[in-house]
Amino acid sequence: MRGARIAHLALSAAFLLLVAPLAAEAQTPAYRLEVAPDAKEETVVSWARQRCEEWDLPDAPLRAFRDDKGEVVAFASHYRSRPLIGADLSSIRKSCAVSFEAKNSADPSQFSDKSWIAATWTDDGRHVQALIHAEYHADKHPGACRFKEAMSCWYNVVTAARSDDGGRSFKTDEPRPLVAAPPYRQDVDQGRHRGFFNPSNIVEKDGAWYALIATTGGEGQKSGVCLFRSTDIKDPTTWRAFDGQDFTIPAVDPYRDDLSRARPCQPLKELPTTVGSVTRHEASGTWLSLFHLGPDPRQNIAGGRVAYSWSDDLIHWSPLQTLLVHPTMWSKDCSDRLRYGYGAIADPQSRSRNFQTTGDTAYLFMTRMHVTGCKLGPDRDLVRLKLRFVKEGP
Repeated sequence: MRGARIAHLALSAAFLLLVAPLAAEAQTPAYRLEVAPDAKEETVVSWARQRCEEWDLPDAPLRAFRDDKGEVVAFASHYRSRPLIGADLSSIRKSCAVSFEAKNSADPSQFSDKSWIAATWTDDGRHVQALIHAEYHADKHPGACRFKEAMSCWYNVVTAARSDDGGRSFKTDEPRPLVAAPPYRQDVDQGRHRGFFNPSNIVEKDGAWYALIATTGGEGQKSGVCLFRSTDIKDPTTWRAFDGQDFTIPAVDPYRDDLSRARPCQPLKELPTTVGSVTRHEASGTWLSLFHLGPDPRQNIAGGRVAYSWSDDLIHWSPLQTLLVHPTMWSKDCSDRLRYGYGAIADPQSRSRNFQTTGDTAYLFMTRMHVTGCKLGPDRDLVRLKLRFVKEGP
């Protein structure tokens, strides 16, 4: 997944949150997030030692759950998705069995060119729902794009899949159910990457499920990050996008539906780009979103940084705070030996089956990319760095 997949609200107080002005800002809790003093970068999965093929690499943020046998199953997915399995989140190891792979289809209406497992959710550890980041690369299919460069021909949607064996294999309906899609087909507005991308992990709140999904906009849709909610996680047709007041916007299939039905979602303030993870800090009861960002000359950050934002309700978010500064996958500095991306926070001791909560310590999982000749190749490792939440003030 280059460059990096929502909670039925109570009818009283939660409804007031929905109708509050979107411009309102979340209050930052009395906690800050920082790298733990004893933190050392640890390799979780080594490309050199554990890869199953050359391009078997962590190409998406970590997603994990505990299965019905008590094992942890995780994905840091590439387009040929293989699970990481272990006794706990600290001991996951690569399986070479493929859990999910798209068909490399030249037909954009199948939404099955290249696909990544981008988010998972399970109630029982056996039946697993997934959001799929589905890319269509028209430059790889003769006659499908007016350009030759990959980014100019990239079209993206978010679909859904499911597993009945604890994530060892996933299947999907045909046609593939859409969770988020642009209101136009792949041949429209070529010359840039277009669509909906990179869902966050799925979190549960007040009896419904949420995910944050980024869009590059176009044809009436503003770019940004939109919030999606499902009232039945087992039914992908129940996902609805936030319109600024409520969750009313279903996905419209640009190849099968009447496009006049399409309506834009409302991007959330303060969230600049794809969300690596969303977790709830138990001590504060507050949601934390994480981002890997590129260079920012305004803040004199040349290579990139990891940043985070707080929210009480998943709609209103605080201004970004910097966790750490390091070269990210968007760095242009050819002296870089390593770059990083796809950050996600998870606590191995989380009491949540889906690791949606953290205590006062957790880990930043991310992809470490080895740079050769100023270029990124397949040599990429899954690593982690210990973090801590620090209460500020008396």
